[in-house]
Amino acid sequence: MRKIIGLLCLFCFFYPAQTQQVTKEFIKRVWLDDFQKIDSGWAQQSTADNFFIGSSEGFEVWRKSKRSGFFIFPKKVQEFRVFEATLQFVFDGKGNMENAAGLVLQAQPDGSGAVIVEVNRKKQFRIRRAASFRILPQTDPAAGWRKPAKKIKGDAVELTVKTNDKVYDVFINGVYVHSFTEIEYSKGWIGLYIGPESRVIYKKISVNIDDEASSVPGVATAYPDDRRSLNLAIARLKEVIQKKDLRIAELENQLKDQTGLNYKADSVLLKQSQEAVARVDELEAELEKANADKLSLEKELLKLQQFKNAAAGSDGGNVADNLISINEELRLELQKSKKTIEELEAGLLKQQSQVADWIMKINQLENTADDAKNTIQYQRSQIIQKDSIIREQQKSIQVLEKAAKEAEKDKKKTANPVKQEKEIKKEALFDEN
Repeated sequence: MRKIIGLLCLFCFFYPAQTQQVTKEFIKRVWLDDFQKIDSGWAQQSTADNFFIGSSEGFEVWRKSKRSGFFIFPKKVQEFRVFEATLQFVFDGKGNMENAAGLVLQAQPDGSGAVIVEVNRKKQFRIRRAASFRILPQTDPAAGWRKPAKKIKGDAVELTVKTNDKVYDVFINGVYVHSFTEIEYSKGWIGLYIGPESRVIYKKISVNIDDEASSVPGVATAYPDDRRSLNLAIARLKEVIQKKDLRIAELENQLKDQTGLNYKADSVLLKQSQEAVARVDELEAELEKANADKLSLEKELLKLQQFKNAAAGSDGGNVADNLISINEELRLELQKSKKTIEELEAGLLKQQSQVADWIMKINQLENTADDAKNTIQYQRSQIIQKDSIIREQQKSIQVLEKAAKEAEKDKKKTANPVKQEKEIKKEALFDEN
């Protein structure tokens, strides 16, 4: 039993091991930014959740939000298909070990999705997928931060991602760490990512391609390349499924030889095989969509052909003369558009003047209100001062009234002895008589 368990452990350890998948050489550099001219290249409008600043050290970004990370794109964006993107950055200050930063790849212009490759302070990496305003793991829903097989040295981080035929290789500080496949997004923007509650200084970003066509693919060549990439991905997945099926059969035979029992294949491998088959179905559906897009392009080509025929004229006349006529019509339309724009600009200037007048009136009203407020405060202070004087006078009156009452009492006391003396003399007079 121990031998069986050991065999299964060895299989689970060695079979999923990955090696570099992208062999293409990327020798043509099409983008290099050392973040020394932030004003012209990157947005710096800080908010309650984000703080941006350009310094001599690089592009300093502080994501304050605790809930989510943030995407940062250059002011001038372009789409890439086959490329090697490298980002150098360092974490600023002390923080949580899971503070993260990295690259945003294949970001769709309409915001519908992107791929995020990020690294945290512990040099762990994570690959996630943004779609429908949610960020999910790229493959296994339970997957989280992964520790590279080899130790990553150094405080700074250099994250490199190479991609070709929708297969991606990830490197950290020059060490290969992982490969993955993303079939939905074949091209997109490249930007920066910062995780929640993270402070990062971005040092440099660069993008290399194999040729000019890979940098900004044209409409005419995009869909055939997509079909080729999808076919390659389907063939690769089918090959992986075949290898797994062969490995399952080998394990079943080994288990049968050692135990004499008919064991079922490992459930994990069966699940992976089923997922691969489902992935192939998705790729075939994607291929059908690509074929439908091809038909749409053919319709566009037909429209262009019709335009060409119109330029040549129904009577097969001079193409140059017809084009000059069309150009004259377009020039007249352009003049009308310019006139409309000028009218709109004049209206805008008039509205701006009205707004300026309103602002001036508001300022005047505010000044009048401030004067009235100051007058009221002054009158209030005068009233308080007079009230204080009245209170003092009332106290003085009360003191005088009290003194008058005391004097009246003293007067009465002084008058009483004289009256008594008169009565005594009167009584004596009566006695003598």
